[in-house]
Amino acid sequence: MAKPQPDELAAYVDQAKRDAIFAYGFLRETGTLTASHIGFNITHKIPDHDKLLAVSFPPPWSRDREPKSTLTNFSAHPDHVLSEPRLDADTIVHAHTPHLAAWSLAQKPFPILYVAPQRQLLAREIPNHLERTRSQIDIIRERLDRYPDLAPPPGLLESNGGANIWGRGILKTAELILLIEEGARIQSIAEQIGGAKEYTPGALEVQWSRTGLVEKGRSFPRAFAPAAE
Repeated sequence: MAKPQPDELAAYVDQAKRDAIFAYGFLRETGTLTASHIGFNITHKIPDHDKLLAVSFPPPWSRDREPKSTLTNFSAHPDHVLSEPRLDADTIVHAHTPHLAAWSLAQKPFPILYVAPQRQLLAREIPNHLERTRSQIDIIRERLDRYPDLAPPPGLLESNGGANIWGRGILKTAELILLIEEGARIQSIAEQIGGAKEYTPGALEVQWSRTGLVEKGRSFPRAFAPAAE
């Protein structure tokens, strides 16, 4: 969506709400979400405005089927993940997906070894938020500071729970969740025949050439190396 002018804010927010509802629909219909859809919510920073839109959705057992939305000042959330510029993100989605949640339960980082999500991402893994006494933003900033040679991760698993995935745009972030969950499912199937392997020489270049990420990838010295941890 184009960046809204001040007099277009209401129209932008209405469209963003529609995008959030559409995203929820295709994630649910494709089986990307767990049966409970527990805690599913979308938060989006309105460009060029000090506004943060949050849209939450009811669980299947709720008689009230309407999503709820709030619009607050972004500056009122100084420790929000979207305030970290190195992530280059304006949207964060909290979701529980069956196979990615299994990595969360195992308290391990998820290595991205399936090409569908990898061609959209320079990051090679999604870390796990094990120190729940510390905030997401502290964990992410520490990682970014410690590993400047790694591309910023697209999300953070919640130990024993779901995941928070971020990106640019509501629909593109939801699409990324679908692809990451698909990768987690296929990688779990691969465990039956020896496990998913690292990319063969040239495979990453082929994938990133399709999305224009090859040159950007070269700015992260370890982007082409095996998943970090």
